[in-house]
Amino acid sequence: ALDCVDVASALDADPKATSELAQSISNFPKSSPGYFADMKAKLKGFVEAGQLGIFAKAYWGHPAYKLPPEANLMAVAHYLEALEWQRDVARLHAIFGGKNPHPNFVVGGVPCPIDLNSDSAINSKRLSQVQDIINKMRAFVDQVYISDTLAIASFYKDWGSRGEGVGNFMTFGDFPATGMDDPSSYLIPAGVILNRDLSTIHEVDMNAGDQIKEYV
Repeated sequence: ALDCVDVASALDADPKATSELAQSISNFPKSSPGYFADMKAKLKGFVEAGQLGIFAKAYWGHPAYKLPPEANLMAVAHYLEALEWQRDVARLHAIFGGKNPHPNFVVGGVPCPIDLNSDSAINSKRLSQVQDIINKMRAFVDQVYISDTLAIASFYKDWGSRGEGVGNFMTFGDFPATGMDDPSSYLIPAGVILNRDLSTIHEVDMNAGDQIKEYV
């Protein structure tokens, strides 16, 4: 969502008003005026030191940015918070002996054995740590990510009509619960939408070669 956030504008925000905004859309505990004042001071330090890092070389001040300063400060603060959150999430990979980032998109198991009573394997203590991290992950997504995304998107509703194509959409489905050979278990089912008609989902036969053609 930072693509829609004017980081420099956040320096003009009122921490108290930012706190009121944040508390109006979410119950995230870090939403006090003091919290946003500290985040504003941290951001100001980055700017004054010329060390914007990931925030450098953007189009700050461009009229296409629509968020008020308080929404910008809230988004930047939560972005910095997400960087810390990401570090905790990466601990899951370390606990299971995995790689981060993982080199492929197919789940292939973990290199560590699981034995609840062993000190040299993934035991009940480690699994408890995993559960704690997952709980923190979900809380952050529910309390910050979703509410921030909806709040930011509300200022850019007109963008929904930009870049529109011909209105035809197709997916072969993905995220199976049991296996790729069981399309009924897909979280995202296969189907085709034609001419923007959401009331009719046409079936896709992944085994029918005549339905898939490549031509110019």
